[in-house]
Amino acid sequence: MHKMLKGLGLFFVILICVGFFLPWVKVESKQIGSLTKLIVGKEQKNMAAISGFQVPIMANSSESRLILTIAKIFKPGVKDVDKKSFLVYGVPVLGIMIFLLSVFFRQNKWINMALGILGLLIFSVAVFKIKTTDLEKAILQVRIGFGMWLILYSYLGLGALGLGRFVEILKKKGAVS
Repeated sequence: MHKMLKGLGLFFVILICVGFFLPWVKVESKQIGSLTKLIVGKEQKNMAAISGFQVPIMANSSESRLILTIAKIFKPGVKDVDKKSFLVYGVPVLGIMIFLLSVFFRQNKWINMALGILGLLIFSVAVFKIKTTDLEKAILQVRIGFGMWLILYSYLGLGALGLGRFVEILKKKGAVS
């Protein structure tokens, strides 16, 4: 059973790493012309599909206005997007760390509980933010891409595995009947 769960955890981590390179957001302009060019620096209607890997690259290039505009849709008033954008690289690293901690501390109920809650929390907070942000009223039409959903559901899976392992350890110790 342990090997199957370990394999499933590794599968979720691989999905997180793959999702990091797939489109997180797809951006289209509702208005073509000078207003859109002023905001994001591009005039074409189908502007971009942006992966997590591309976020820091674009945020620190001539296309930084596009990333800044997207960031402000989700978090108005955000500052230093160019510097904070590098934190995006922590997404796959965190998935790998959760997996490694679950492997090395597989018998520790508290670590498994914490990892389970962390995975569920990442999923819940991100989905709540996506669902409560009005993406239709902005000049830019932002659609959440497959890569983002793949990552979020993989974190949900890692969280479920951690909490499942927590319950399994409690049952072995006789704390839950």
